[in-house]
Amino acid sequence: MSLDAHPQLPDDSKPVRDETHKIRRLPCCLYLEDSEGKTIIKLNESSSLVWSLCTGEFTVKEMIDMLEESYPDAGDVIRKDVYRVLDEFIAEDIISVG
Repeated sequence: MSLDAHPQLPDDSKPVRDETHKIRRLPCCLYLEDSEGKTIIKLNESSSLVWSLCTGEFTVKEMIDMLEESYPDAGDVIRKDVYRVLDEFIAEDIISVG
């Protein structure tokens, strides 16, 4: 386990989003809504990317690696951001982790 690994979210876990929640784009921002259209979370671009990767296909480590490859200038903060976003999704009970 690396020094900055998450204590409750192992790098080999595969987050899966609740498909009843969808991203809604407005001119000002992005929102995650439930099946009734109720806003759950306001998303920024990075959190919407994390949401899109929560398919159960990718491990947390693979998600981090892909984002670091796509945004090399932000590599030092991506790991923490991914864990922060996943923690928020878990707290809202909108992803499961397997």
